[in-house]
Amino acid sequence: CQKLEKALPVNLHYADDISYNATLAAYWSTQEQSLRPACILTPSSALEVSTALKIMAGACRFAVKSGGHMAQAGAANIQDGVTIDLRNLNQSSVSTDRSTVTLGPGLRWGQVYSMLAAYDLAVPGGRSAQVGVGGYLLGGGSSYFIDHGFGCDNVVAYEVVLASGAVLNVTAEAHEDLFQGLKGGSSNFGIVTSFTLRTFELKGIWGGNIFYQAEPTVDQQLRAFHEFSGNNEYDVNAAVQMSISFSPGFGIVFVNQPFYALPQVNPAALHPFTNIQPQLGNQTALNNLAAFAIANGALSPDGARQMTWALSFENDLRTLHALYAAFNASVASIAQVAGISWSLTLEPIPKAFLRASARLGGNMLGVPTNPRGNSLVLCDSSFTWTNENDTAVVRSAGLKLLADISKSARQLGTLTRWVDVNHADYTQDPIASYGSANQAILQDLSRRYDPTQVFQKVVPGGFKVGPKRR
Repeated sequence: CQKLEKALPVNLHYADDISYNATLAAYWSTQEQSLRPACILTPSSALEVSTALKIMAGACRFAVKSGGHMAQAGAANIQDGVTIDLRNLNQSSVSTDRSTVTLGPGLRWGQVYSMLAAYDLAVPGGRSAQVGVGGYLLGGGSSYFIDHGFGCDNVVAYEVVLASGAVLNVTAEAHEDLFQGLKGGSSNFGIVTSFTLRTFELKGIWGGNIFYQAEPTVDQQLRAFHEFSGNNEYDVNAAVQMSISFSPGFGIVFVNQPFYALPQVNPAALHPFTNIQPQLGNQTALNNLAAFAIANGALSPDGARQMTWALSFENDLRTLHALYAAFNASVASIAQVAGISWSLTLEPIPKAFLRASARLGGNMLGVPTNPRGNSLVLCDSSFTWTNENDTAVVRSAGLKLLADISKSARQLGTLTRWVDVNHADYTQDPIASYGSANQAILQDLSRRYDPTQVFQKVVPGGFKVGPKRR
């Protein structure tokens, strides 16, 4: 910290400094907020990041924060080390021909959508406004925009600072191996200080949350999700998230979030969800993307204890029913936990999405582009509670639910290996889920661009290229 303070005095902050406390308050989970770095660095340029890495590489442990929207302690913060908070790298610029936008990793997606709305443009990004640009794109990033694949598929250039302090401009033509590796390779190779993405036109959207009690509608819900996801005539403007949620005040409810990437009210493609009755409430409306993301983020605000995990399976009605049964059975074990919110979210990964990803050049995620002719389902959890002394109960129940759903899908022959790194629990190994060939490529890239293995050994947070440390 003293060396950093000497080199970058304006950007170095200690405990109880206003900027230090602002960084901690901006983490999503209480677990991350509870860690206390020895100091926090808030660089404002790639050059300052380079200066910091030259000082720190091999000298002290450090963490890197973009939006800080991971659940587990230590993902983007560190106890007693140095946290590099990228919040001042919040630049944005649209190209003259409006075909690309360059974004700093310190931006949140709500800011990006608001800025691009002035141009009637958008990019595939996070569904919640408070999610950071950096972690989302480096982990792949699913979004509402089916015809644009993963967020990372739309990146055309990266500015990366390596552990050595070297600053690289990485494209499909320059350092093309690293260009591909950054598409899902997470924070294993350096600190990305800017992303340039393709844009597309977006003049308005329609969507919102629809709430239902579970038991009267569960069969309709799961059938609608299965048929929508597997539709061979899939409307690429349509998307949906289906959440199954429990809280003590409401019991088990379904919360569907239909989305349409045109300003068209209740389009036919989404009738399988909007026609389900009875409804407890319906918040769908014509809107803009920024407001939609802000409303979505408000459902999961900062400052609670969090647990997430992820798994994927083929779109199969039997598996969906097994998942619901496992969720229903899990509720009794956590129903008395203070402040509990217990939720699974299902997201279709239709064949049109996978084809778009392949068309845009693909990535390192290893997601099968034609899984036995079926679309895929991404399932991620969101478990929220209040008290530290309930953590063991919640984590035990959460991991049991993951194991039960995985077992059912495996028995039905529908479980797929892909684990979404952006929602994975620390007990999972999402990089290994990319497949042995892709993992080997990422390991080779790590040795090539980070020969002293700073981002494997000195940065404890995040998921490493492997093998997984126990």
